[in-house]
Amino acid sequence: MSDEKSACVFEWERSKSGPFAGGAWTFRRGEQWAVMGPNGSGKSYLAALLAGEAPLLGARLAVGEDVEDRVALVSFSQQQDEASKGWLQARWHSLDDDSLSVRAFLSFEGVNEINPFEVREGDAAERRAFMRTLRGMSDIFRLKPLMDRRMLQLSNGEMRRVLLARALLKSPKLLVLDDPFAGLDAAMRGRLQVALDRLAAGGLALVMMVRHADEIPSCATHLLTLKKLRFDGQRKLPPARGAKASAEASPEAGYDAIRKRLRPCARKCGAAPVIELRGVTVRYGRRVVLDRLDWTVRAGERWLVVGPNGSGKTTLLSLVTGDNPAAYANDVRVFGRARVPGESLWPIRRRIGQVSPEIQCFFPSEMTCLDAALSGRYNADGGVMRPTTAARNDARAWLHRLGLRGVERLPFGALSAGRQRLVLLARALLPQPDLLLLDEPCLNLDTESRRLVLGALERLLRERRDEAVVCVAHRADDVPRGFQSLLRLGTP
Repeated sequence: MSDEKSACVFEWERSKSGPFAGGAWTFRRGEQWAVMGPNGSGKSYLAALLAGEAPLLGARLAVGEDVEDRVALVSFSQQQDEASKGWLQARWHSLDDDSLSVRAFLSFEGVNEINPFEVREGDAAERRAFMRTLRGMSDIFRLKPLMDRRMLQLSNGEMRRVLLARALLKSPKLLVLDDPFAGLDAAMRGRLQVALDRLAAGGLALVMMVRHADEIPSCATHLLTLKKLRFDGQRKLPPARGAKASAEASPEAGYDAIRKRLRPCARKCGAAPVIELRGVTVRYGRRVVLDRLDWTVRAGERWLVVGPNGSGKTTLLSLVTGDNPAAYANDVRVFGRARVPGESLWPIRRRIGQVSPEIQCFFPSEMTCLDAALSGRYNADGGVMRPTTAARNDARAWLHRLGLRGVERLPFGALSAGRQRLVLLARALLPQPDLLLLDEPCLNLDTESRRLVLGALERLLRERRDEAVVCVAHRADDVPRGFQSLLRLGTP
């Protein structure tokens, strides 16, 4: 770089070909950038390009000498990579196996990818500095209770915290965060806002891909907007925008906002029970996740499940689907049937529609979006039903209703994380299930896509009055109107 360019963290030079062709972007030292754009605009792709994890294909990026090879990235795709090291139900079966622990993942050897049997000299000072940083990260992200857990056992929000800590343990000069607040509870979102402020004040350069205006961190000085793999606009942000973040740091404020979305009504006592949990207790090692929980969901009821990261929300849903072996050691009944070892789960599972980050992580990337939407139609033996012409037309209609016109023949893996979530929602709704389980259905969705999803769910709640629906959510604006009851797990 020239002397003028040395004052830059990086400079994206204007080019005639390649991604984001025709645009220029200069990140000067002392600035912090937020990046926004709708699903499919290229936020995750740009993050991978900046981190050197995707080819530039003709684009030109000049990086400061002290920044080069010191770029760290945290993204949802990394969570997918970690999850893909096991199988979909592995997190519920990995208590006693030799899968990777959080402690090993965040160790000096793990972060620096050092062979544990390698003999190294002269790194004592480096190790001491590393441990000081790890203690700081443990305090910020509350990692101590997670250290002896297996990576595959972590919830979506817990995994995000661990990946953030690992990225910072690499001592980067530039940290690229792709949707950093996705899957975090209200308290942890506030803690992350404070942590980003401290990191920026300490001189770390930040590029933060966000989906909603209220997620722009208070440390951000500039905003870049994207549209269809183009730089659509750049502007300086006004100072002192952190008041909203501090208010969100209170868990009670977040839960109060969710409660206001409820529309209480009389319990449907005459309706048949769909889910029955009686005195359910689940432990992972010494940690009690669910403690003598009693819960009944009847046909036609709509329940919200809330609680901090790691409070057992996804565990609860895994008991209902039968993925968690703890379902066999507890009194868990779905559609009136208890779990019996050796008995097929498919007569029950085919009546359940489900959307979750875990399903997205393991979903076949080569499957076309139309086939993906059709893949949730099971027969009693667990096989995917052969699609009829009517079923194909219904699948197309759901994709179009969710803003996905024209994706039918595209591979599922070619879509952004947010658009993948919309395809999985169509997959869950198409069979018209008797029970719909929504684990953070608006995760990774931009404002417009979230509006489409909420609108579709609200219509479903009005039209399918006998369908039981359970939804896990962290943000009040991710909750469709029409929910009646609230189950709160864990403690603030």
